[in-house]
Amino acid sequence: MATGISLLAFIAFYLLYCSSKKMTTMGNLGFEQPIGAHRKASKYVGLALMIFSLGLSCFYWGIGSGTFTFFIILMTVASLVILLAPLRLLNYRLLGILFLCSILFETLLF
Repeated sequence: MATGISLLAFIAFYLLYCSSKKMTTMGNLGFEQPIGAHRKASKYVGLALMIFSLGLSCFYWGIGSGTFTFFIILMTVASLVILLAPLRLLNYRLLGILFLCSILFETLLF
């Protein structure tokens, strides 16, 4: 569940990051061009996913700790996106390995 919440927060932040006017379209993941073409819709979808992720976090961990955990996840994801996207290190292979390890650790440890 924590991996799913983190994945939703990542997708939401990446949508909002790609739909900003200051970001140059790089094309690391392949779907940045349609996001840049439909900025307003991408912002609405990103905000909806962000609110949905916050709701799931509050449902899973409770209101206080869920909100706190969501903001920690959001800060971590945002830092990684802002650092790795301009360096073109964000690709499907890295994200797949990261989330596969996260699912594996979540299943084995929790």
